[in-house]
Amino acid sequence: MDLKIELAPGHKQGLPVASPVIVAGGMVGYGETLPRGLAPEKLGALVVGPILGRSRAGAAQPRLAETVGGMVLDTGLQNRGAASVLGKFAKLWPRLGCPVVAQVADGEPRGPAYLADRMAGLPGLSGFELLPLTDEIALVQRMVRGLAERSDLPVWVKLPLASAAAWAAPLVDAGANGLVVAQPPLGRLTRGTGSTQVRGALYGPGVLPLMLEGLAAVAEQGLPCALLACGGIHTAAQAQQALALGAHAIQLDTVVWVEPAAAGWIAEALAQTARAA
Repeated sequence: MDLKIELAPGHKQGLPVASPVIVAGGMVGYGETLPRGLAPEKLGALVVGPILGRSRAGAAQPRLAETVGGMVLDTGLQNRGAASVLGKFAKLWPRLGCPVVAQVADGEPRGPAYLADRMAGLPGLSGFELLPLTDEIALVQRMVRGLAERSDLPVWVKLPLASAAAWAAPLVDAGANGLVVAQPPLGRLTRGTGSTQVRGALYGPGVLPLMLEGLAAVAEQGLPCALLACGGIHTAAQAQQALALGAHAIQLDTVVWVEPAAAGWIAEALAQTARAA
């Protein structure tokens, strides 16, 4: 695209991107696991992480159960921890070919501010995306304020789908520059023909209608922030639905595992549509 899309309106530094297509957190690790065929130079940004303050072992196997057109995945938020991530992978970020947003995850107010301090001044880092690990909105507001106060970078928040409409305005008031709708809903599947069940994040095209409903409920509020749509988007037509409902950008999740080149195709299709408008 020839135009710039501002994904942190009102922020002193801003977060201008050249495409509305972004790869969601959890899809490319910390930037070290870009799948072959994914073209970062065609994207608006990459979200790396999630990053926790400390390392975490993650869920026991099996973690994955598949169904028609989707899957349930339980990673247990397996994590290397901030020290390892920043020591080994942050040096990759300036070379990835597009803006990088670090997804930071925590359930306590002090955690995100601590991570912001650790990442202050890192080359190639353009913003933070907060992944709240709590259902208490007051705690999430404190996390947002801590990030906004301790960093010069913009802050997005990835909202729980069920709480997206209720949380949106309070988090913008707390300092969020962008809202991502949404975290994957929870699902449960029996693995194969056995009795083992997997309970975790639900991914796939079937999530799209749920995400669009949540997106519309947030967009109707007309908040002074960027709005990003994430969940179930696998085609340019589906991305266009999200943009038509008020999203300024879209995040792609597991489609980049299924067909990495799809991110570039979607970006090119949206660019053509924008030029023709």
